[in-house]
Amino acid sequence: MKIVSLAMPFWIAVTVLVTWLSPRSWQPRVMIAATVASLIVYSPVSLVLLAFLSLCTYLLTRRRTESILPMVVVIGLTVLLLMMYKWNRSVDPRDPGFVLIPLGLSYYALRIIHFVSDSWRGSIHRVPALDFFAYMFFLPVLPAGPINRFQGFQRSLRRRRWDAVLFSRGCERILYGYVKIVFLANFLVNRELAGFIAGASFPGVHVQQYLECVKYGLNLYFQFSGYSDVAIGFALLLGFRVEENFHFPFLAVNIGDFWKRWHMTLSSWCRDYIYISVRALHGSPGLAVVTAMLVLGAWHEFSWRYIVWGLYHGAGIALWQVFQRVKPRLPARRGVAGMMRSVFSWGLTMNFVILGFAITKEPDLRSAWRVFRTLLGVGAP
Repeated sequence: MKIVSLAMPFWIAVTVLVTWLSPRSWQPRVMIAATVASLIVYSPVSLVLLAFLSLCTYLLTRRRTESILPMVVVIGLTVLLLMMYKWNRSVDPRDPGFVLIPLGLSYYALRIIHFVSDSWRGSIHRVPALDFFAYMFFLPVLPAGPINRFQGFQRSLRRRRWDAVLFSRGCERILYGYVKIVFLANFLVNRELAGFIAGASFPGVHVQQYLECVKYGLNLYFQFSGYSDVAIGFALLLGFRVEENFHFPFLAVNIGDFWKRWHMTLSSWCRDYIYISVRALHGSPGLAVVTAMLVLGAWHEFSWRYIVWGLYHGAGIALWQVFQRVKPRLPARRGVAGMMRSVFSWGLTMNFVILGFAITKEPDLRSAWRVFRTLLGVGAP
């Protein structure tokens, strides 16, 4: 299902209209049916996988148990299926080895792991089947997130009422999302900025490569945050509040702050289910954060370039954590000096992020390394 097409507004309009016209007790079933219908049209394979994983998850977690076996079985099965589609896959649709990942698999796989983990820990218990399947088959977040948590979804499911103000906010949010995708990303970045970069003369090739990385990052942000806005707005139209996914990440003054603003539902998921677990086992915050970022990178794409990208950001956050322990010993800066230090910190953070984009914007690690060397001024393009 392409978000920038007439299909998405159609599914939004029909789902919202039929849901609110249905008796309240039937509304969760209507939302599930809308998701099933959309998957039959756009990704039958994903429907089979989602139904299979959801059924396994519900059957193995419906009773509270101290045994870790159900959690291991469901999580292992989910990760295995995800890896099967992401392992050594080609990202070029023209390549004979290209395999299209089933619609939404990357997102509902993480929701399943969250549900199973929290059920085993005891923070989720006695879940009615309808609540669980409404959560797993929630159409607004299916194509591209955000990765919402069950507890918040269940609260909205129980409390939701028709609210004209909330409905208006949902329409506004969808509009903002399409403005980001169509105008800011597709027109300003991919057409105007791309044309400027291609046609302008620069004093060195490293400047052009730097601007290419900036263009890549801006497009990624506007596209993905726009998708999130559409999903959040769609959910609001149905009476649900979904977690925010972006919060002005290019205003971050350090790399830790950046990952609290960029793809927030994914970074918080990695913190809660990877970082905390690894730190509890080994006690090392550096190892924990590198492991979490490695998982985050592999989730995007199970390839060397995304593994390196995850290690790159993990090492950056680990160094920032070390600096936080040293920072209190440094002399305090206020006024102009403090402001200048904040500007320097922001500039350092943004350049670190932009250099990271050089790793993922290229089709393979060798090409990425050439761009990286050019940006650092240590090699020819």
